[in-house]
Amino acid sequence: MTSFSDSSYGSKAYADFRPSYPSKLYTVLLDYHQGAKTFAIDQGCGPGTAALPLAAYFTKVIGTDPSAGMIEQATKAAAAKHFTNVQFMKSPAEEIPFAANGSVDFISASQAAHWFDHDKWFNETARVLRPGGTLTFFGYLDHTYKNSPIANEIIQEFSYGKNYLGPYWEPGRYILRNLYRDIHPPTSLFRDIERQLYIPGQTDEAFQMVAKTMTLAASEEYVRTWSSFHNWCKEHPGEIARRHNGEGDIVDRLFDRLRGSTGWTDKTVLEIEWSSVIALCRRR
Repeated sequence: MTSFSDSSYGSKAYADFRPSYPSKLYTVLLDYHQGAKTFAIDQGCGPGTAALPLAAYFTKVIGTDPSAGMIEQATKAAAAKHFTNVQFMKSPAEEIPFAANGSVDFISASQAAHWFDHDKWFNETARVLRPGGTLTFFGYLDHTYKNSPIANEIIQEFSYGKNYLGPYWEPGRYILRNLYRDIHPPTSLFRDIERQLYIPGQTDEAFQMVAKTMTLAASEEYVRTWSSFHNWCKEHPGEIARRHNGEGDIVDRLFDRLRGSTGWTDKTVLEIEWSSVIALCRRR
């Protein structure tokens, strides 16, 4: 079980402050997909980040997640947008009991595949996908502030330094940090395997998939959704954020340093982008 499944994890903040995907992501997915668009499943769906947009392309979409809090947020979001062809249920990705063999056209995992038991997951997705059906997993990591090398240096040290949040990431984080290169769809089950990577400053900007304009204050809220920060809080219950009338926690100290080094204020509007990966394959 990951931090996101903890009952104390802030699923609403995740929904409010995590980035969403642009329409061009779904263009990439649907350009790759072949055949019917009757039934899609989005696994590790969180608050419906990808499942809800997919409902515009498929007759029926089911989003699954092991977190009851995430399922609650996704269900509320679907109701608010009056979606009638998408539903959400609490379930691990490695189990798809609600789908018959070969009955699914498309399966996605957004910002989630690094938490899965991959052998079980590939076998189960292969069971329910029709021949030629699509399996895709995609994600993002390590946000950068455009045109601010000093801020990016600070955020990298904070993210992975041994005196900061480095020790508090779960192992799956490092699978994502390697842009899913360590996740290999078995060629006995899947074919036509493709990957698309974007790394700020290193790859073509045409492949950029995750970006957002945020104030510095909203950027702080985003950092507070990290699983590593959630784990840090559990080990430091005596360090209370200023917002809760404490003397400050590790995120308060990070943003004090960012403001001091850049001259930014909480209202400063920033352009932020993330490294990203899209992996695609078809059921044999």
